[in-house]
Amino acid sequence: MIDKKNTGSYYTPSYLASFISKRVLSHFESMTRISILEPSVGDGAFITELEKAKKIKINLTALDINEAELKTASEKWNENTASFIKTDFLEYAAHNLYSAIIGNPPYVKKNLLTEKQIELIREIHLNENLTDASVKNIWTTFLIKSITLLNKDGVLAFVLPSELLQVKFAEEIREYLKNQFQRIEIFTFNDLMFECKGQDTIILIGYKKHQQKGEFFANIEFKEELENNSYDLKNNNLLVDSNIKWTHHFLNSDELIFLENIKSELETIDFYTDSKPGIVTAANNFFIINNETEKKYNLSRYTKSIIQKGILVNGSVVFDEADYKELEQSKHPSRLLQLDDNDVIQEELEEYLAIGTELKIHERYKCKIRKNWYVIPNISTVPDALYFKRCHNYPKLLKNNSNALVTDSAYKVNMKADWDLNSFIFSFYNSLTLAFAETDGRYYGGGVLELTPNEFKKLPIPYVNINTNEFENFTIEFENKKNIEEILVKNDQKILKQVLNFSDKEILKIQNIRKKLVDKRLRKKA
Repeated sequence: MIDKKNTGSYYTPSYLASFISKRVLSHFESMTRISILEPSVGDGAFITELEKAKKIKINLTALDINEAELKTASEKWNENTASFIKTDFLEYAAHNLYSAIIGNPPYVKKNLLTEKQIELIREIHLNENLTDASVKNIWTTFLIKSITLLNKDGVLAFVLPSELLQVKFAEEIREYLKNQFQRIEIFTFNDLMFECKGQDTIILIGYKKHQQKGEFFANIEFKEELENNSYDLKNNNLLVDSNIKWTHHFLNSDELIFLENIKSELETIDFYTDSKPGIVTAANNFFIINNETEKKYNLSRYTKSIIQKGILVNGSVVFDEADYKELEQSKHPSRLLQLDDNDVIQEELEEYLAIGTELKIHERYKCKIRKNWYVIPNISTVPDALYFKRCHNYPKLLKNNSNALVTDSAYKVNMKADWDLNSFIFSFYNSLTLAFAETDGRYYGGGVLELTPNEFKKLPIPYVNINTNEFENFTIEFENKKNIEEILVKNDQKILKQVLNFSDKEILKIQNIRKKLVDKRLRKKA
């Protein structure tokens, strides 16, 4: 059985392989012979579809690191015009350039690669004037190297993770694509088309030369749209030239310009606050315990209150001691084992630490680099507020009225001088800031939205001052809301009108933009 974790093999459904093969071959209809490279042949899905669709002669070169897979794929090609080569594509030395390169490159993170592979990757990226920042996953290098092996009229067609469209490290790769191809086509999907580490997947097709130049996007709701060619490819050069991530290609030019203009008028979250990730334990299941474990090993003198993840907090904008007690009583792990290098290890504590040794917690990288593996560094004071970096329906920012710390599932937020915490939290909940959370963050399969520390800091926020009574009323309304839209509709009238002097028409516009973004992330049908 193939080890997906280490080989990054996520096989392509036949309808995707069929669509890609037909679209690529249609570009070469006037030719009698072309050469095609598949750099990671896997189970041969593309071989099967190329064999079915070909109307011209194809000189095929198919590579794979796995001999059994390669043999299976070779049996699907019926002519003697193919070479099936067992090799790592990173080491492959091509003797010629190719008309087309197609495939579904492996998805393997850098930490699972060998030192030799990492050096090869760096060399490939460096040769194309790309920095180390783009060296995060092997798929990026498959993409870069493949482009270098295309002839001057060549076409590349890959199934890729949606990371390409939205993560920071892929920014320079997107620029590289724009410089390499006259025409780029990107197909996104309303549903996970197949398993890939919980990632959304996309199709990227790049043409070295094309009469219709530009960047074109289509969103696919049903696979039949690919089978029937009933999709709508739309040009969106404005998106590609803006700072908004390519994931949001369904926003029109008017909406993109509207967002960009507003952004320049507002201060960002880091103007009002200092924020940084919560506590990294390196092993939450060991270092964060429940009351039962605390009592069993008599650890209460070593523990502090902690919130482990956002799903455990309430639907309010305030987290207080009563909420923490409720969390504690629900038997969720909520006590952080906080030891000091100078602590005397008593018998019961030693007994608990022995469990960690048995579980090999001490061998984990972040534990190994500590003076004592069980002493968690950088446990600071209780923060003013908590922002949970991942969310589903809407981003969560809470005032922290408890004594609880938080793990790195959240960012610790502390107000800068001269700014009011209640006003800041109230101001955060408006349609504009939450729309920018959608455009600036990234999302995973299943619709989970995530903002990195810097993305959170750079969210624009229209800040308004409110008094204590207003915040108390806001808290009550938030707790009793049916959905977040109830809060936003009311807050928008106060926040967006007061700070930005928005008309009702402009408020409705930003509300519709946010809805469009959220619906796409959550895969709601229009």
